[in-house]
Amino acid sequence: MSVQVLDVGVLSDTLAQQQDLQNLVQESGNQVKASILCTSISLEQLKEKKWPDVDLWVARLDLQTELGQQFVEELENLNVPVIYDEPQSLANLDRKERAKRFGSKINLVSGSGVSSLLEGTRAKEVWILAASTGGVEAVVEFFRHLPENIQDVAFLYVQHIDAKISDTLKKAITQNTDWKVFSCEKSHMLCGGCIYIVSPSNQFEISSTGVLNPLNDAWVGPFSPSIDQAMAKVARAFGKNAGAIIFSGMGDDGSKSCHFMKHNGGKIWVQAPESCTVDSMPVSAQATGCVSYSAVAAQLAAHFEQRNTVTHITGNTGL
Repeated sequence: MSVQVLDVGVLSDTLAQQQDLQNLVQESGNQVKASILCTSISLEQLKEKKWPDVDLWVARLDLQTELGQQFVEELENLNVPVIYDEPQSLANLDRKERAKRFGSKINLVSGSGVSSLLEGTRAKEVWILAASTGGVEAVVEFFRHLPENIQDVAFLYVQHIDAKISDTLKKAITQNTDWKVFSCEKSHMLCGGCIYIVSPSNQFEISSTGVLNPLNDAWVGPFSPSIDQAMAKVARAFGKNAGAIIFSGMGDDGSKSCHFMKHNGGKIWVQAPESCTVDSMPVSAQATGCVSYSAVAAQLAAHFEQRNTVTHITGNTGL
């Protein structure tokens, strides 16, 4: 069976980045059809630009700049898959393995359509919502009581679930909140006021600019998705601006990453064990000594709203 060779467009800020991306594309078995040096184009020129016809765009941009963000908006209008590449994620690999990983990412993203990268304003905080047996009901209750005006926080919902019913889970959350709900099969800028449901089928990475990219790697260990691995990724990327709420569930998934999240400045809360269908996960987290708050789902939402208000007034994120 022949392998499809994709026509790839490359976007970068420097000539060195451009050459590196071109080499990775070619070594992954695909071909570069267009290369654009973004810093050579003004905002006015960008709005009038005619874009080449490609199967996929690979971009290495400074998303903190107005020009970088404008490029993202223009790419979204093209309805073509986009990979926002972060070189640090491949820095420890040799060239052959880098090309292999890069090719896997291309294959994954090119099959999933365009990513809605800009869903709103970049999130200042990112919290994991972790759950297993009995957790869906508790998370739904949490969102029923959480106001939608908390616009600087993004949630990653990590629920032990079979991949076949992932769409059902997304519908259950969407029906019970006014927050925007997305799956993680595509790249996303983590934006405030949004919920991202982590896929049980594949891992993700978070770039230093706050972009969540899907990976072709399966979760390691008995749980899919792995709460421990997801918590570690968020703690590493967001430090003191990270947090986790561990809801009802069987087993101890999440507890192994509690110390790492706390060490990086993050917060850990749990659903009150007596209110859980199965209390193993929150009890295991409490046993680490890292949990700073415990309550039923509705009170967790109220406390979250309160700390968000305090943060805006005082800048204190220690609650």
